[in-house]
Amino acid sequence: MAAINGQQIKKIYAIGNALGIVERDNEEDALHSLVAAITGKGSVRALTSAEAQAVINDLQQRQGTPPPRRKPKTHTERPGGATAAQQRKVWALLYELQKADAAPSRATLGQRLCGILKKELHIDALPKEPFAWIDFQTCNRLIEILKKYVANAGKSPPGGDPR
Repeated sequence: MAAINGQQIKKIYAIGNALGIVERDNEEDALHSLVAAITGKGSVRALTSAEAQAVINDLQQRQGTPPPRRKPKTHTERPGGATAAQQRKVWALLYELQKADAAPSRATLGQRLCGILKKELHIDALPKEPFAWIDFQTCNRLIEILKKYVANAGKSPPGGDPR
């Protein structure tokens, strides 16, 4: 196991100091009690890197520091192809369609999108990159098709039970 590094030590003491749980020249302060409660060790320098990270996470939670945010997914654009905004709209409509469907589907949203592309626009696509063969105009058509799908998803089937 990797030993604690200097940056982790500084971070533990900095957050502890900001919380007011560090007392200078006292190894029996609230910070060391917290470290002992989490790891079973009485000294910050005796921690492993993983234990130090656990202490840092706990201190950050006490401090109210939000967890690191995930980087938002970026949509790949290509010249003349579907824009990132169009791609976001398509995915938003697919999520709406998924919520509105009475019967849950076992297909992923990417697979459903590929099926719609094949049926409505006669375009073969892969779930991993469904927009690879779609240009700007075609994506506009796809958005309008998906809007109709969403509008019809909440309606009962013809001749079916209206409940």
